[in-house]
Formats: sequence, structure tokens, C-alpha cells
Amino acid sequence: MYYKLSNNKSNFLIKSKVFVPTGTSELLIEASEKIIKKNKKVLDLGCGSGIVGISIAKRSKTKEKVFFSDISKQACQNTKLNCKKMKINAEIKQGSLLKPWDGYSFDYIVSDVAAIAKDVSVISPWYKGCINDSGYDGTKHIINIISNSKKYLKKNGKFIFPIISLSDEKKILNVCKKNYKKIKEIKTKIFPIPKSMLKNMKVLIKLKKKGVISFQERFGIIVFKTTIYSLTK
Repeated sequence: MYYKLSNNKSNFLIKSKVFVPTGTSELLIEASEKIIKKNKKVLDLGCGSGIVGISIAKRSKTKEKVFFSDISKQACQNTKLNCKKMKINAEIKQGSLLKPWDGYSFDYIVSDVAAIAKDVSVISPWYKGCINDSGYDGTKHIINIISNSKKYLKKNGKFIFPIISLSDEKKILNVCKKNYKKIKEIKTKIFPIPKSMLKNMKVLIKLKKKGVISFQERFGIIVFKTTIYSLTK
């Protein structure tokens, strides 16, 4: 299948078993494009099809190498195809989280690694056929990344990522405060819960009561929130 960004004419190839971009992915791209300066060293972490890193590179018209990694072999192969198609100078590595980048340092790390509660991901349409082992409260991978990402950033480097209210937001933000001096909200957007998930409202209500996730009802529509944050070393 192919995926076209709402504000971009480029068609991205999305292969089987590779994460299909969501509204959160697009919000992450929009926010990153606002703050990433041209000709800087950028890592697209949890790259999937490569849509985030490629979009940033095309927008800035950089000729610098862009770095990509994902735990999924299929995702890395998919990114390679899209980079070749769109003439992006790329270095792509397969591996878990930041492990492939030991010895590297970046100006920006942009992460779209899965971070929603496990029981939510199971009933969602977002992770069919692809990897999402983000733990009971959705914090398993993102906390690991936040805690270790400073080692992979240059002086004044930034880590850019989304926090989705379908995970334990407070827990994630507490880890941000422990590890980074500057925390800034870049962009926030409200999204409707997919209709297919409303059949499993008992699951969502149970998690909300336990303080694992949050959502609201607005004008008869159940919605969740995504906020893009920038952490500065």
C-alpha cells in the first residue's frame, strides 16, 4: 500500500508487517520540521517506513546523511526502498532502541517508537501485523529511550517524541524531568478514538480508572490527546 501525508505530495510505500503512519506520526513530522535546523545530524528512531526522517530531510532540502533504525527487519527494508525512491542519503540499521548507535552522536533524535498501553494496542487498528511490546502502561520503551538518549546527543541536542494519553503520561514526564534540563511542548492535537475501539470501551474505562490512560468525551465523541515534546540536553 501507499501512504500520502496530508500536507505532502510524496507517496510512501508501506510494506506488509510495517507500521502504517497515524495522525500522531504526522503531528510528529510537523513539530519536528518547526525546530530542526538544516544540515544537522538527525536520527529517525523506530523508523517504520522511514516517513518521519525522509519528510524532515525533504522539507529542509538537506544533502546530509539521515540515520534510521528499527527493530523490525521488514521496516528497515521498507525504509531503504523509500529512501532510494526519494533520493535520500541514508544510513539504516536494524536493532532494538538505541543499541545500533553506540559510538554515534546526533543533533536531533526523533522517535515514533510505540508508546501506548498494551491492552489499548491490542484492540486498536494501529499495530496489526507489526511489533508493539510497549508494556502494560505503554512506558516500557519510551522510558528506556529517555533515560539513555542523552548519551547519543551532541551538546544542546534535542530528543523529539510524542506522549499519547493512551499511556501513563505522568510517569513518562517524571522520567523526562529526571533526565533533561529543558522540556518543551511543541504541538498538541486531539484525536477521536477509532470507531472499532468503541466496541471495547470496558477495556478503556478500566485502564482509565486505574490511572493508566486518559481520554475525554467531547460533543458525544470519545477523544484522546497527543502532545509532541522536545527535550534539550
